[in-house]
Amino acid sequence: MEEALPFGVWLRELRVKRDLPLRVVAAAAEMDQAHLSKIELGQRLPTEEQTSKLASFFGVNERETEARRIVEKFRQETQDNPAAAREAICILAEGAGIYSGDKKGNKGSR
Repeated sequence: MEEALPFGVWLRELRVKRDLPLRVVAAAAEMDQAHLSKIELGQRLPTEEQTSKLASFFGVNERETEARRIVEKFRQETQDNPAAAREAICILAEGAGIYSGDKKGNKGSR
């Protein structure tokens, strides 16, 4: 997976690299231009269905695109509480068997 850019920045880069106007991409995802603009600016998120249509339109991996949307949603929901965000990430990682840590935040084995 590429660098974890904010979803909107990543999406705008896809659009700009292909020299596509907002209206073309918005139409492909069945949304209006204003909504797509707000997504690119980080003010909104696409729905799961719109995300799937965007992935298909750009020919990128749908699962990775949805994962990027989820990450952005997490960022937005936790921006005012970074300590809880870090703890949540550790809990997710432990659940996936990626990371094991103690309650003091010391890393365990990977």
